[in-house]
Amino acid sequence: MGKITVSGTMSHSVDRVWSMLDDFGSVYLWSAGVESSPIIGGTPERGVGAERLCTLYDGNRISERVIESVDERNLVVDIYDTTMPLKSARGRFDLEKTSDGGTLVRITFEYVVKYGVLGKVMDALIIKRSLKKSFDNMLAALVEHLATGVHIQKGWQPTAAAA
Repeated sequence: MGKITVSGTMSHSVDRVWSMLDDFGSVYLWSAGVESSPIIGGTPERGVGAERLCTLYDGNRISERVIESVDERNLVVDIYDTTMPLKSARGRFDLEKTSDGGTLVRITFEYVVKYGVLGKVMDALIIKRSLKKSFDNMLAALVEHLATGVHIQKGWQPTAAAA
């Protein structure tokens, strides 16, 4: 099983950061690689049981479900179907208030690759590095979206607001 952890401190309050994570269908507004993320019909828009279908700019699709949600503390998302070379995956977002009123955001992503030995080689050479970069960009894009309100779209690059 692969595991990636990224973290970053933001000047925004925990409740402000939480409002973005909890609005499950709006990830396309602030995540650098996501083109669209509608809630799957018949599921809640927030909290445990909410499901979305993320279409990425690279053409991949990811079906996700919230399996744990503790207000302003953590959100755990299960990837239950994807066109990516992942057999299973789970992402966890943890929020902690900093002494200056900002927020420490930690993302932990655990995954199992498809394709047996070939998948493990692909993970070592490409997948893990690519996922790490994607999650680093996700944090930077979230900071920029919170600071500016700009819709993060294809080709986005971090600006001073995301630093």
